[in-house]
Amino acid sequence: MSIVQYPIALNVLSETSLLPVNNRMSNLELFMEVMIALITIIIMAQLLGRAMKLLGQPAVVGEMISGVLLGPTLFGSLFPETSTYLFPEHIMPVLFVVSNLGLSIYMFLVGAELDLSLFSKKTLKDASALSAAAVIVPFILGGAAAVLFDEQINGMHIDPFSMAIFLGTALAITAFPMLARILQENNMVNTRIGALSLLSASIQDVISWCLLGLVTVMCTTQDYSSVLTMIAGAAVLIAVMFLVVKPLLNRVAKKVHAFEDLPTSHFGLVFILLLICALVTDSLGLYSVFGGFIIGLALPRGTFYVKAISMRLKDLTVVALLPVFFAFSGLNTDMRQLVGLDLIVPTLVILLFAFASKYFSCMFTMRWFSKFSWRDSSAIGGLINARGLMELIIANIGLSYGLIDSGLYAMLVLVAITSTLAAMPIYSLSQPKRGRK
Repeated sequence: MSIVQYPIALNVLSETSLLPVNNRMSNLELFMEVMIALITIIIMAQLLGRAMKLLGQPAVVGEMISGVLLGPTLFGSLFPETSTYLFPEHIMPVLFVVSNLGLSIYMFLVGAELDLSLFSKKTLKDASALSAAAVIVPFILGGAAAVLFDEQINGMHIDPFSMAIFLGTALAITAFPMLARILQENNMVNTRIGALSLLSASIQDVISWCLLGLVTVMCTTQDYSSVLTMIAGAAVLIAVMFLVVKPLLNRVAKKVHAFEDLPTSHFGLVFILLLICALVTDSLGLYSVFGGFIIGLALPRGTFYVKAISMRLKDLTVVALLPVFFAFSGLNTDMRQLVGLDLIVPTLVILLFAFASKYFSCMFTMRWFSKFSWRDSSAIGGLINARGLMELIIANIGLSYGLIDSGLYAMLVLVAITSTLAAMPIYSLSQPKRGRK
């Protein structure tokens, strides 16, 4: 499934590999063009990230928006020749590899730095209830929207039932990587609200990817065994990481009390395991982000071990690699599709359904089931409502499989941006003292 998320990049890759040797650009020319693109991406991400922080938003929101602005939505429309020069098609496969590698490493860091002591039985119980509410209600409203506006949004004329599952899945997703960045930037990962929100987001995304696998199977191969393979494969990977790999790594972890105590060879082993987990989950259809997160969670705790590994990876990943992921998705996004007048009502309704289904269902669940305060419940609802680029990934999958047209694709992009922009303002209003701090 993940291989066709970016058909443009892979088509270019296959085409360039078939060119005669004399017609291919030299490796040095390719290197220079990729460097120009990376410099542009990092500068834009830094500038907009700083600007968004001045506005009270996390820098990661600015990085996401910078990717969209670099694409055909703005820069590509106003300066098409310059855009083509900065981001020629033949470098897209390189950006694809860098972007997915950066995201996998970042989610590895998130998993590694997560304080597992916060995941008590009550936290797991609360996260399960929160995940159920955050998936079921949006899924139902998304399906209802698909039925109500089938004529306007089902431009590819797929089976209405499949469209209902797809749109329901799109509204049920939570931006697991985006939420992780928001929580890390605000030092909230290891708070009660942060840990609960992140754990619930990971559960929601796994469920959503399974549903997405189901709808793609329904519309393409009709091979339902692949969905069972996806679920079983993920369970086996988790078991191997925690029951086999973690005890082996623990032997070295006990000896690490300072940065220089971590052997370079052992760091190389951990990095190889990271790549293997990302490859396995990607091949299962769960996306490489979960492979990185799983191996991060499986790292032994209790010593300087996790800190020593994070210190070698974190700054480069956050500054240079992760913005490429945002930019690559933004380069394939054209917000100008929203100008069609016939899509105004469906767009407004889907936006309303997307916001209300996540925010209110999570808030009421936390208040009535988990006995959180109204302020904490509202804060969690705002954080869980963020969909970010996970929504864009789902939209790209739908477009590449021929499940949706450009109109619905643009709607999902708008849902991704607005829901993510609303996350921290809702949190700050719900937690005024923490927001001011």
